[in-house]
Amino acid sequence: MNKTAMYYGALIVFVILALIISSDLNKVPDLHPKFASFVTSAIMDSEGPNTFGQNLQVLHGITSRGQLLNVMRGFQEALGVKCDFCHNKQDFASDDKPQKRMARVMITMVRNIDSNYLNAPGLEKVTCFTCHRGRSIPKLVAVR
Repeated sequence: MNKTAMYYGALIVFVILALIISSDLNKVPDLHPKFASFVTSAIMDSEGPNTFGQNLQVLHGITSRGQLLNVMRGFQEALGVKCDFCHNKQDFASDDKPQKRMARVMITMVRNIDSNYLNAPGLEKVTCFTCHRGRSIPKLVAVR
């Protein structure tokens, strides 16, 4: 096989791979993630005291470990991160990571948007996934 044929063969493989990768990047993400509705109901509809967990300042009505873990799974799914993105693994209640403090601000923002602007019957509620779509930093995605 001569060098020209090898060059064009490699070029064709490269172009095909580039097309495959770019088609995955342009896919519209799933707009109904598994835990998003649970997270929304847990942080928006509950106003009672927390009877489980430590240092839950803006999440209200958490009454079990399972409920707290489901809320955290929703955050993981919405932001595409693991627990240690926001939490210190040695002390989950610690506020030493700025991402955890920002999460509280964002939860408060979502609560404000839903209660002040999307309070009419039939309107979809905002979730973390609405903007983040599986990324730690929100990215605007055109929905077709």
